[in-house]
Amino acid sequence: MNKISVALTAALLLLPTNAALAESGHFEYSTNGGAQAAVGLLLVALFGVLIVEAFHKTLAAGAIVAAMLLISAATSLKIMDFETAVRSVDWNVIFLLGSMMAIVSVLIETRVFDWLNARMVAWAKGRSKLLANTVIAATALLSAFADNVTTVLFMAPVVSKAARSLRLSVWALAMPMVMASNIGGTATLIGDPPNVIVGVAAGLSFMDFIYFLAVPVIFMVIALCAFSAFWYRRELSGAHAEVGDEPEAVRLQDPAVLSWTLGVVGLTFLGFFTHSLTHLPVGVIAFAGAALTMIGRHLILRRSIGAKKAEHVFTHGFEHGIEWLTLGFFIFLFMAISSAEHTGLIASAAAKLQDLVQAVSIGFGMGLQAKLLTAALLILVFSAVASAVVDNIPYTIAAVAIVKVLVTSFSGEFTAAGLGGADLHLTTNVLWWALALGACLGGNGTLIGASANVTTVGLMEKDGHHMPFVAFLRFGLPVTAMTVAIAAVYLTSYVYGGAIRTNVVGAMALIAMALVAVLRTVGRRAPRAEETTEPLQS
Repeated sequence: MNKISVALTAALLLLPTNAALAESGHFEYSTNGGAQAAVGLLLVALFGVLIVEAFHKTLAAGAIVAAMLLISAATSLKIMDFETAVRSVDWNVIFLLGSMMAIVSVLIETRVFDWLNARMVAWAKGRSKLLANTVIAATALLSAFADNVTTVLFMAPVVSKAARSLRLSVWALAMPMVMASNIGGTATLIGDPPNVIVGVAAGLSFMDFIYFLAVPVIFMVIALCAFSAFWYRRELSGAHAEVGDEPEAVRLQDPAVLSWTLGVVGLTFLGFFTHSLTHLPVGVIAFAGAALTMIGRHLILRRSIGAKKAEHVFTHGFEHGIEWLTLGFFIFLFMAISSAEHTGLIASAAAKLQDLVQAVSIGFGMGLQAKLLTAALLILVFSAVASAVVDNIPYTIAAVAIVKVLVTSFSGEFTAAGLGGADLHLTTNVLWWALALGACLGGNGTLIGASANVTTVGLMEKDGHHMPFVAFLRFGLPVTAMTVAIAAVYLTSYVYGGAIRTNVVGAMALIAMALVAVLRTVGRRAPRAEETTEPLQS
């Protein structure tokens, strides 16, 4: 502990010198192998500390940033510039997180989540598996059209209260929820940041993502429901509703505040849905929503409880309603990843992918379709592994350049072989879909793999529910492997069966599965109806 304190103090003392170098324009990042190795080792060290949980995750990330600053100031390895690292922080994400936390804290005080939870439990009639599947489906659907972090911020309180009502481990619902948020966000252009990057680079529209990714994502959600029911079978089978959780027993508080906040939430989500048209950052939209929520609540409470009490409510909510440690962890993580980006570590890793594709295709003498599929599968797996370890945003930015080269190369080869045509872009787009699927699905692998993971764990820890790094791996890695396998099957069918045919057949299979499920449900209810009528006939 003393060593970390010394490192943090030394780094802070050296910040002015580092900043002065940046201001004079003399700071240049080292891009040699030694610098990349140093950054890689420090990130591995951070990953290891998070696994063994030797320190709080925010302290560990801060210590790594301090070490990078200290190395840059005391050695010839220039691996972090303070001002560049601060500029590399995605403040859009930070403002989105903090603002939505503030809005959710206001909603919690109105007991609207208790109200929703009571009705969800009543609708499920105490059946924990049905409730778990409902949480998964609702989270995936919401995450497809809203940022997955925003989704878990709204769903986490409902899940927490539902688990308490059923006397169930909160993680039996929270872990499938966070997995569903990352899976559901894969289906649309706006669901996850990597999709935005891929969509802009490849010229893919909102409807392109829905048409070509919705089908495999729905299969993944179904598989997640089945896997979660198996993994948490003991917890779910032992769940039972507490007495007193009837919907009528839950009363909302401060209806005026609730009405105002829900109105602001509606406008905020409208801003999220239309940000591609307005070009307003989602962080700005969320911050405006949080400001309106706080101002409106303050004015309403001033009339009902007085100015001083209303001010106390605001200060208490601002202090305790926002997860400041979680925000600090994100800031330090962005700063650390910026070194991997500026030293060329991420670009070097992505470049290895292109060399591997060429080596495999030449070594096995593959045909064009097999070579294209091999490239797609390598991109899928490599992206999933990378996104489980580092932030998927800088990785996707680096990988886009590699995929562009591969798409151009394959287009030329298909055209030269006489296999070009109007559908050539659909065929080569499999590489873009592989990148989007891998970058989004890989986030489920580790606790730090996606922003939604860190946010959910932080919220649950605030309520006293700890999630060890290794415990997250035990559930996250199998889910990641399962969904990546489904994606691999989809990409294989895409290449050999055709893009449009694959999605049409997939959609028909989903419809057939839905009809079978409906018929089974009706069949189960029919005998119960007959049993209830037999005593009347006798």
